[in-house]
Amino acid sequence: MSIGMVPMTSTLLVSSSQPRPSVLSFLAQMGPAWIISAVAAGPATMASVAMTGSLYGYEALWVVVLSALLACVVQYMAAKAGIIGQRGIISTVESVWGNTLAWILTVDAVAATWLAAAVLLKALVDTTVLITNLPGSWWPFVYVVLIFFLVGLGGYRALELVCKILVGLVVASFMITVVKVGPDPVAMIKGLVPRLPGGAEGALMMAGIMGGAVHITIIGMHTYNVNARRWGTEKMGLAGVDTFLSVFVAFGLYSVAIYLAGAAVLHPDGIRIKSALDLAATLTPALGPYAGAVLLAGLYGAVLSTITPTYLAAGYFLADKLGWDLTVRDNRFRALVGLGLMVSLLGPLYKGGFLTMLVMMLALGLCGTPLIILLLLLLLNKKSWAGEYRNGWLLNVMGGLALVITTFLAVRFLWSKFL
Repeated sequence: MSIGMVPMTSTLLVSSSQPRPSVLSFLAQMGPAWIISAVAAGPATMASVAMTGSLYGYEALWVVVLSALLACVVQYMAAKAGIIGQRGIISTVESVWGNTLAWILTVDAVAATWLAAAVLLKALVDTTVLITNLPGSWWPFVYVVLIFFLVGLGGYRALELVCKILVGLVVASFMITVVKVGPDPVAMIKGLVPRLPGGAEGALMMAGIMGGAVHITIIGMHTYNVNARRWGTEKMGLAGVDTFLSVFVAFGLYSVAIYLAGAAVLHPDGIRIKSALDLAATLTPALGPYAGAVLLAGLYGAVLSTITPTYLAAGYFLADKLGWDLTVRDNRFRALVGLGLMVSLLGPLYKGGFLTMLVMMLALGLCGTPLIILLLLLLLNKKSWAGEYRNGWLLNVMGGLALVITTFLAVRFLWSKFL
């Protein structure tokens, strides 16, 4: 079985023909976790952390920081599993525990991933309507066709670069806002003490923040990314650095900056984020009258740069279970991507606002995440499978904490929402 390269990774491959200083060579080899970080730092996380900051001020800062830390731990375990097994998570589970559990994990992962794709398509269409002021009835079909050709014909890299520039502009604007407003340092320290906001809304926001960082789609996707780079066990140290810098540092700064902007700018005036224009208000201290335009451009870039890897992830999960080649050059894989595109057309049919829908998607995705964390912990403690690369005690403690916290927040959300 061959593993096709995720389109974004091909730009990160580095030629070894030229000698490099050891530090630069080490940094140049990094990449798989940065793809995961870029997907995690999408519009859903932007919405969840900003909305929570506007609602609760600094009170929930702890969960934002904790989500980045636990994401780093779980993504490193995913990288380890991919490197040790030299295959994706679905076929690994099948080889160790059999067909039934592999199908359960596949259904879990694909359901969460297609749900994310549907909501992201809704966000992409609605953002396009806000930018162009054109009717949205045909936009879903336009984007479905566009994305299918971008995936199938490999024309995504230039567009992705533009999207990342737009997202980077928005992130820089959030950081400037935080610096100009000057968050209350005492309140920030108090916000690092764990407290759970009450009610269904608090449960949704906590689950949404954690789901944006620790989500079954990006955890499973990472096992395929390291294989696309053909990393062997000699890359374990590199995988740790790659994950720490991209997930904990870069993604963590992204989440904290946006959260603090919401807490410092909107919460004192009691402003709730219900629409993209409300979200743009967090950038007013930095951008003034241009806040709305920059936010919409960045939001558009964030959605478009996140949605395509989401379709690819679902294709990986299904193709891996069916024993097909994991590459867009395989027509069967393209068909799976096409199926995901058709399913996601259901998203734009929802008539409500897409920001709350994005947070709900993350919370529901969190509900499917404890299973893959549990399986990673079992795999990486199985001597006959992991051998000398079994988890140490610290990684087991942190991985166990991730399992307990994701389970607790998911159950709390489901209980408040449906019971």
